[in-house]
Order: sequence, then structure tokens, then C-alpha cells
Amino acid sequence: MKNIYETKNYKFLVLIPILLLFISLYYIPKIQLDSSLKGGIDISIQTYNSVNNTASIALLINQKISGADVKVSKINPNNLSITLNANTSLANAESSLLLIYNEYKNYSNATLSIAKAQILLQNKSITNSSSLNNLIGAQKLNQSKYLSQMNSSLKNELIQLSPIISTTSYNSSNAKQMITMAQTSFTNASSIYKKNTLSLLNSIIPFKSYSYNAITPTLGQYFLQKIKQIVIISFILVAIAVFFIFRNPIPSMAVVFGAGNDIIVALGAMGLFGIPLGVASIGAILMLIGYSMDTDLLTAIRILKRSDETATKRAFSTLKTGLTMTSAAIISFSVLFIVSYITGISTFFEISAVVLFGLIADIFTTWFGNTTLILWYKHHKDNKSK
Repeated sequence: MKNIYETKNYKFLVLIPILLLFISLYYIPKIQLDSSLKGGIDISIQTYNSVNNTASIALLINQKISGADVKVSKINPNNLSITLNANTSLANAESSLLLIYNEYKNYSNATLSIAKAQILLQNKSITNSSSLNNLIGAQKLNQSKYLSQMNSSLKNELIQLSPIISTTSYNSSNAKQMITMAQTSFTNASSIYKKNTLSLLNSIIPFKSYSYNAITPTLGQYFLQKIKQIVIISFILVAIAVFFIFRNPIPSMAVVFGAGNDIIVALGAMGLFGIPLGVASIGAILMLIGYSMDTDLLTAIRILKRSDETATKRAFSTLKTGLTMTSAAIISFSVLFIVSYITGISTFFEISAVVLFGLIADIFTTWFGNTTLILWYKHHKDNKSK
């Protein structure tokens, strides 16, 4: 095999990963969030018979469930993935429930302040009793205000849940009873909605097994926010670690470029092939960061810190080692991809697909992009020192 780094125009190899980068940037906006991040219901079912027309199934479900905006995709002939929008009643009820939690916290703080002030008043050496009495009076007013707000939020929650469950009476002067009522009502409504949804699906297309995952929009937004923070922090820590190793911005940026480009190409492939972005695929992306850093650091260290043979020969030797590592990983995740496709396990299917895209991208990014930049820097540095 010819050493590609000994050719005169080897520097132009870097254009290949840059081209992939720009193509991927076009498809990234087409990525759809799955139910784990935008909120909604994700149901995977294993049918008794093979399914040919998923569009007709989606149409039937949309006719039965208003506003569901159902998407039905076929994992394999006997396994379907069904995604529904979050139920509006449950989503609005959850917002009211969160308000009740916050108001109950404020009510509890006011109650605690009253108890502390009353304990201090029992101490006869206290000289600011009037201030403590004023504090108690103010906190009692707060208690009444928070109770009223809890009652209003609970009424709103029960109104939202009324299409699913029947409402019951409660003591509006008892904060503990109200929060228990709010929690129980939401849990019961969620269970009933799940049961009704599965029963409806079974009447349209009978199935023998299923998985049901419901995420409310509020929780989905929370997950998305935290995931963004995790990815950003991961890249910052990686950049710091790489700069600490090389103490030079150019090879450090080349290594970080390699990791970043792998992620961008994987995301672009997700947008192109319709793989949704969710908690499972985010896990695959984080794995790609670690794998990409491994191959990029292997290359940079061998080229810059070793002195045996020439830099181009060290780069080519590293390429052969790296391709062996990547090929083994591709084979492993290909097996997982095939098995998850056959069995219809959507989580493993998303993970294996995203990792495979990233591994293929890593071949071009590491050996045409990162290695070329490092080798270019090494030659420039050596010529400058002569």
C-alpha cells in the first residue's frame, strides 16, 4: 500500500473532511427531536403479522386521537415505532402541577418561619418581640396567599384532567391534602391515558408485545437543556486536556477539529436518514467524542513526540494501526445494528446507527484531516528550525 502522505499534494486531502463538514451542516437542521427531548409518547410494538402500509396505520390513529400527529415507522416487517405528540390535557396539567410544587415549597417555608419565630418568643430574654410578632403576622398572610394559589392551580389541573378522569372534592385549607391530590390525579390520568392509547392501537393493529415511553414537554426541555450543557462541557474539558498535552494551539486545534467534525458528520447523517435526536443518540455522540479523541491523539503523539523514522512514515504506520482499530469497531457496531434491526430494539438501533456514521466519518476526518494538519505543522516546524 502506497504511503499517501509522501505524495506532493497530500495537503489537499484535508478538503475531503471539510467538504463532508459543509454537506453535514446542510442536513443538521433537518434533524427531528424524538419524544425523549421534545415531549411525547414513543411506542414500539411487535405485531403478529408483517406490516406493509404504515401511512394507513398513521391515518387511522390520527382519526382516533385528536392532535396526536402520529408518525409510524417500520423498524422491520413485524416491528413498528409509533410516535405521538404529548396529550394536551396531560401537558397542561403538568404545568399546573409544577406550580403547585413551587407554591407548596413557599407555603412550607412560611410555616417554618412562623415556627422559628414562635420558639424565639418563648424565650423571655428576647427584646424584639414586636418584630417577631410582625414576622409571624406577615408569614401567616403568606400562608393564606400560597394556599389560595395552590387551590387555584389545583383547580386548573383538575379541569385539564377532566377529559380523562373524574374530579373529586378536597380540603382547600389543607396544603398537604392538596399536593397529594395533585400528584395522585396526574398519576392516575397518565395511567388511564396509557391504557386507552394501547387499547386503541391494539384495535387498529394487534400486537403481542410493546414498550411505552411517555415524556412530558417540560421534562423533555429539561433533558435537552442538560444535554447541551453536557456536550459543551465535554468539549471544553477535552480542549483543555489536549492543550495540556501539546502546549501548542495548532496541534490542539487539529485534534479538537477531528472530534468536532466526527460529531457534525454524524449529526448530518441523522438529518439525512431521518434518525431522531434523543437520549439514546446523544449517548452515542458522547461515545464518538471519546473514540475520536483516541484516534486523533494517537496520531498527533506518534507524529510529534516520536523520532524514529520520518514523520510521514510514522503517520502512515499510525494510519494502518488506526484503520485496524476502526474496522474492528465498525464490525462490532454493524453486528449490533443488524441485531437491533431484526429484533426491533429502537434504542440500540439509534445508538449503533449514529456510532457507525461517526466511525465512517472518523476515517476521513482523522486520516485525511487531522493527520494531514499535524503532518503539515510538523514539516513547517522542522523546516523553520533548520
